Amino acid sequence: MSMDDERIIQNDEGQPRPEMAHVLFMDIVGYSKLASDVQPRVVQLLRTAVRGAADYQRARSDGCLVCIPTGDGMALAFLGGDVAAPLRTALEIDRALAPHQAFTMRIGLHSGIVTRMRDINGSETVAGAGINFAQRVMDCADGGQILMSQQQAGFFREFENLKPHLHDLGEVCVKHGVKLGLVSYCDGISGSTALPSKMAPPTTSGASAPEPAKSCAGTRVAIIYKRGAEPDEILLRALESELQANGCEVFIDRHLRVGLNWAREIERTLRDADAVIPLLSPVAVASEMLKYELEISDEAAQKNQGRPRLLPVRVDWEGRLPEALSKILDPIQYVLWRGPADTPAVVAELTSVLSEPTKIAARRSRALEAPGGAMPLDSIYYVERSTDAQCHRAIEQGVSFVLLEGARQMGKTSLLSRGLQNAREHRARVACVDLQAFSASDLTSSESFFITLGTALANQLDLDTFPEDVWRPKSGANENFTRYLRREVLGKLRGRLVWGLDELDRLFSTSYCSEVCGLFRSWHNARASDPEGPWRNLTQILCYATEAHLLIADLNQSPFNVGERIRLQDFSDAEVRQLNRVYGGVLQDDAEMMELQTLLGGQPYLVRRGLNEMATRSIRTAELVAIADQDEGPFSDHLKRFLVLISRTPDVLQAVRAALVGQKVGDETMFNRLRAAGLMSGSRAAEGRFRCELYKSYLTRHLLHASQ
Repeated sequence: MSMDDERIIQNDEGQPRPEMAHVLFMDIVGYSKLASDVQPRVVQLLRTAVRGAADYQRARSDGCLVCIPTGDGMALAFLGGDVAAPLRTALEIDRALAPHQAFTMRIGLHSGIVTRMRDINGSETVAGAGINFAQRVMDCADGGQILMSQQQAGFFREFENLKPHLHDLGEVCVKHGVKLGLVSYCDGISGSTALPSKMAPPTTSGASAPEPAKSCAGTRVAIIYKRGAEPDEILLRALESELQANGCEVFIDRHLRVGLNWAREIERTLRDADAVIPLLSPVAVASEMLKYELEISDEAAQKNQGRPRLLPVRVDWEGRLPEALSKILDPIQYVLWRGPADTPAVVAELTSVLSEPTKIAARRSRALEAPGGAMPLDSIYYVERSTDAQCHRAIEQGVSFVLLEGARQMGKTSLLSRGLQNAREHRARVACVDLQAFSASDLTSSESFFITLGTALANQLDLDTFPEDVWRPKSGANENFTRYLRREVLGKLRGRLVWGLDELDRLFSTSYCSEVCGLFRSWHNARASDPEGPWRNLTQILCYATEAHLLIADLNQSPFNVGERIRLQDFSDAEVRQLNRVYGGVLQDDAEMMELQTLLGGQPYLVRRGLNEMATRSIRTAELVAIADQDEGPFSDHLKRFLVLISRTPDVLQAVRAALVGQKVGDETMFNRLRAAGLMSGSRAAEGRFRCELYKSYLTRHLLHASQ
């Protein structure tokens, strides 16, 4: 720190100099409850909104602003005479963030004395009563509120345009017994006049009677749930009855017969609904079909200005959601139902939201490990295969690309996480970006994709510079991102970076897929032209579930024909035996093991699901086989998803029907599509066969024998 820097914060005698500061303190409500991959994106949205505020830019340019990050928010101390700058900034930030319903802010304003100083890292900060009281004001606020101290409000009452928007709330007791007078700001767009929860009078014992349910006549509501689960079905029947009584059009899939029309009707109904109510219990959240229905609903909402609204109801359970569901549901406030006594209150809450179109829901153990999703690093159910050693070896050798490919639920993400852990143990920096977390707007163009990708990378690596900070509008997206990665990421790390990209197949349906893949390939080529350059320190692990060569026009411009390709295969007999031992030997002899292999074909998820079912229900293989292809059997969610996907594409439906009657599936391209989806196996179309007996049996019943 220079002597000039010291004079900024000290007077002529070298003593700290007190100053008047007008402080804006804000944070993200429920930040710790957000999914770990959502948190950095939310913080970046807040940073972008703050940097775009006019008073922020002006004060920063004049050198009279101190910014203090707080992890899930920040404090802005405006030093000088403009007492209204914090409020104007708060309103500008609030309106910039309004389109992002994934989170809400709470804001506190106060003016008081502070002292400028340096923190432990040498960065400028402030301390004193001014900022302390601003934080206490903010701590009293609920999501969406802008509160200020009476002292701050006294300044604002001098402005005629602000006086009508100030609402006295009274006093609240804060830290050390200090009484703090609070005023809320509300102009009809920003802020709220509601009494903060910390100032609400204590409730009397016993449940209060719910308010009468409001009318929501004509609202189309779809309820999604796990069939046969209790007490889910009890709540389902109650909601159906009560919502219909309030005029809602309620759709529940139990009224449809499983088949092609069933699959199409479900998808159409979810996309056309005004609201979707998922019933979430420990059994339901493990349902693959419920996951698929939520994905359809969320995708429709992103494309249709928030419709359908997702209104989750937790069924006597508040546990952690599986990763695939948490990405969608964690930011959304849920309603908790603990039993029939809560039904009136739950109905009242839902009808209240449904009856007010402008009111948007605020985006806020079993003995055995449930199968499905990425497996924890210490999971005893993880089966190491030869591909594990191949992946670790490639990472240690520092190859440019490690390609993890396979059909759905083959264990790609679990292997990816273990590869990244291996890299950490070899002292490499590690980052992992899951494209499933990207919104539709993030994928609209190569520029938006690269900015989102770079932002996620910067947050994970704790970098100070983000893509938008150095983006040049006159340069192309490829050039901008390459320069950012070379200078701001690889140039600053000065060591190895192992970068995982999961669910890369989301990129394959975009118009710029070949452009992105060509850019990745160019980094590989740069290793040859500049052996000592930064690109030698980059290893990318690309994880995808689609045959890349079917979607990339020019293979010579893609990363999919260089590096180490690792294709995950089905479990061998030996691997099934190993997993069977972990489940306590539910397969009692080789005959049972072969019966399971014939039924499931060694598909990793199905094998785990089958063994889990046998262990939890204490049944034998013959009993599992007897119920395996039933519509409410243990594999129903997995099978129904296949049925839905097949029914969506006429040429795929025709090919599958042909295969079911022993005919050739079509050309090699169609066969490769079915094989990549995990439905068929074989080296070429003429040798194509269904991957397992379960698929063939289920699809035969629904595509050939069922009436259309």
